[in-house]
Amino acid sequence: MDIQFIDPVPTVLEEVKNVTGKGIEFIVKDNLTTYAALKMARKDMPSHLIYYKNKHDEIINHLIVHECGHLFRIFKCPENQRLMPYSDPRIKYKALKTIENEITARTDTLQEDHIAPLIDLWYNGLIRQVTNLPPDIMIEKWIYDQFPALRPLQLKSLKKQHSESMAGLTETVHRMTPPTILFATNVMNYAFFRILGLHVGRNFVREYSSTRYIGKGKELASITERNYTDSHEGDNVMIDKWATFVNISDWFKWRGFEDLPPNYLQTG
Repeated sequence: MDIQFIDPVPTVLEEVKNVTGKGIEFIVKDNLTTYAALKMARKDMPSHLIYYKNKHDEIINHLIVHECGHLFRIFKCPENQRLMPYSDPRIKYKALKTIENEITARTDTLQEDHIAPLIDLWYNGLIRQVTNLPPDIMIEKWIYDQFPALRPLQLKSLKKQHSESMAGLTETVHRMTPPTILFATNVMNYAFFRILGLHVGRNFVREYSSTRYIGKGKELASITERNYTDSHEGDNVMIDKWATFVNISDWFKWRGFEDLPPNYLQTG
């Protein structure tokens, strides 16, 4: 493995063994959309898996600790309360049916073989966002508070994520994305970056100041700050609150962690 760990990463990895009873195996996977992604070990798996791109930079240390944060949250929760979000073709169909007219208006000029991948991108991206951003807020606060040595890499990582999220404010994305998905994406991004920006002392929401997302974004951020219980159970309650707030509460369901299909990949 060619990852050069810095402090406190080795200590955090050792704590994963103590808390979960299993270590982490690192596997190169170059088709990831991010530098690193986690697959949590179920009972029949000998170890947790962190997939990572062979080509990466030092911020992978922050991302590894971030993924460990997800492990700590779920494994400190009683087994019968370890619920994970999931979808299937029926859930997806019913969700997309509610915005069929929006999709048609955005895809009627595309080549037929481009439509399905684009719809998958919209749907999967939004589900990943609503189910990851709330716990990510708490994990990033934990990292900032508990590991000052990681703050420079954390800031670099957050800036990278922020830069990627700014695509949602471009005219090109506005023209091609269904309004329901576009609005939900930007409102959630605003809430995420507002809360974390205030925590780490950075203004990540300046670009939203003249957009139509700022009002609802502030409202969602306020709901989150007032009502979050810092635990896995609290994560799931907040995920449901976010999904309801942006009108996608029926776009995914909950399933016991050990009942997930074998090919699942949990990313954070």
